[in-house]
Amino acid sequence: MRNCGAKTLQKLTFGWRINYFLLLFFAILIISCSKGGKVTLTGTLQNAKPLERIELIETTGVATLPVANFGTDAKGNFSQTIEIPKNGVYLITYGGSSGFIYLKGGDKVDIKADAVMFPMNMQISGDAKGNTEFLTESQKYINDYLSKINQSVASKNESEFLKELDKYKKEITAQLDKIADSKKPDSDVKKLSNSELEVTLLRISTQYEAVHGQMTNNPNFKPSEKFKEYQKSLENEDYVENMPTYRNYLLSKLGADFQKYFQETQKGVAPNSNIEIFSKFLDTKKDISDKVKDYLLATVATQYDLQPNNPKIPEVMKVLNSKVKSESMKADLKKVEEAIYGLPVGTDYSKTELVKLDGKKSSLSELKGKPTVALFYASWNPYINQSVIPVMKEMVKFYGTKINFAFVNLDDTQDQFKKTANAMFKDIKGVNFYGENGMKAEIAKQFAVYGFKMPNFVILDKDGKVSSRTFFNIGDPQFVDALNKASGLTPPSVMPNQNQQMMPPPVEEHSANDGHGH
Repeated sequence: MRNCGAKTLQKLTFGWRINYFLLLFFAILIISCSKGGKVTLTGTLQNAKPLERIELIETTGVATLPVANFGTDAKGNFSQTIEIPKNGVYLITYGGSSGFIYLKGGDKVDIKADAVMFPMNMQISGDAKGNTEFLTESQKYINDYLSKINQSVASKNESEFLKELDKYKKEITAQLDKIADSKKPDSDVKKLSNSELEVTLLRISTQYEAVHGQMTNNPNFKPSEKFKEYQKSLENEDYVENMPTYRNYLLSKLGADFQKYFQETQKGVAPNSNIEIFSKFLDTKKDISDKVKDYLLATVATQYDLQPNNPKIPEVMKVLNSKVKSESMKADLKKVEEAIYGLPVGTDYSKTELVKLDGKKSSLSELKGKPTVALFYASWNPYINQSVIPVMKEMVKFYGTKINFAFVNLDDTQDQFKKTANAMFKDIKGVNFYGENGMKAEIAKQFAVYGFKMPNFVILDKDGKVSSRTFFNIGDPQFVDALNKASGLTPPSVMPNQNQQMMPPPVEEHSANDGHGH
C-alpha cells in the first residue's frame, strides 16, 4: 500500500479518542433510495469574490464527485438548475469552507450567507429548509452529547458499557424526536438519522473492543457473545449502500485481522497499491458478502489509491475491475479514474462543438493532422498566470512546429471567455476555444473536467484521439516525456520554470470527497 504497513493500518484501526466533529459530520451524510432529479438553487452571498466558486458535492456514494460548480454575479447572486443523482445530503462548499444541505429532486431552494463567514451564517429557505435544519440541529446536539462522554467509559465491564450505550441511544433519540416535532423533516430523513445513530453506537462499541483490554490491564480481553449479539442487533447490510459511517465501522472491525494478515503475508515486500493487498485479505473472509466486499474495496480504493498524485492508478483499476462484482459500482469507479487520471487512450471527442473568439462554431477536429495539446482552464483557476502562462509560452515556442496548442476555456459566459483569452493568450500561438455553458459544457462532461482538476492538460494524437493521461502540473516530467514522444523533439534539459506547479499539491484526507472525491 502506499506506505502500506503503517499508514493504512492506522486508518483501518480506530483509536478510542473520537474526533467528534468528523464523527458527527459523517453521521449526517445519509440518503434515501430515490433517484434525485433537477433542483433549483438561488441565493446571494454577500462579500463574494469573483474568483471563488460554489460547489455541490455528492458524498455518500462511491464516486464522491462535484455535481455542480458555479460562481456568483457582481452582486453575489446566483441561480442554478442542477441535476442531482439521488436525494440526500450534499456538501456545499465556498472558499475552502463546507456546509451541508439536504436536497430532493424537484426542490426549489434559496440560500443566503456572508461569504466571509460561510457556512456559519448560511440561511436556507424553500423546500430544503425543514430537512436541513433538522439535520443541523440534530448534529449539534449529538456532537455536544458525545463530546461530554468520559473516556473512562471504556474501562467499564461489558454489561455496564452496554447499559451506557442503551442510555446514549434513549436520550439522543428522545431529543431527535423533539427536534423532528419542531422542524418537520421528511419521514425518510428522520428514519435514516435514527439508523445513523445506530451506526455511531456500533463505532463506539468497536472502539471499546480496541482499548478496553489496555485500559484494564487485560491484554487477553475478548468481547463476549452477548457483546457480539448487541452489535449484530444494530448491524444491517443494507446500510453499506448509503452510509459511509457504516463502511468505516466494518473496516474498523476488520482492522486487527487485517494487521495480522499484513504482517504474515507481506514480509517487507510492499504491494503495488493498497487495494492489491486489501483485496487479497478480503478473499480470506468467506463470511462477508460480495455486496459488502464491493463497497469496502471501493472505500479503500477511493480513500487511498485513486488520488491525483498516485502514478499506479491503472494497476489499481485492474485490481478493482477483477475483484468488484457490481457493474454499476465499476462504472462509478471509472468516473473517479477519468476525473483524476484521464480518458482511455483512443477516446475521440474532437468533434464536440466549441466556439472560437470570433464567435464561429468549431471543434478540436480542425487541428487534426498534428498532435494537439489541449489545455482546459477558466479565469478563476488559481496560479494560472503565475505558473502556467510563462511555461506555456516556452513550450509553444519549442514544440509549436510539431504540435498544435488548443486553449479550451470553461468560464461561465462567452464574454468572460473573450476577456480571459485575450488577456492571457494573446501572445501565445494557439487556438482559443470556448465550451458553451462553462462547467456544464458538453466538452467538460466528456473530458471529465471538474473544478478541482483545472487547469489541466491532455495530449491528442494527429487524428484527434486521446493519447495521454491528464496532467495537472505543467512541469510534470511525464508530461514533458509525452510531449517529446508526440513531437519527436528533445528540449533542453531544463525548461524555464519547468518545476513550477500548476496547482498546489493535493491535500491528503479524505472523507467524503470534492470529492473531490476531490
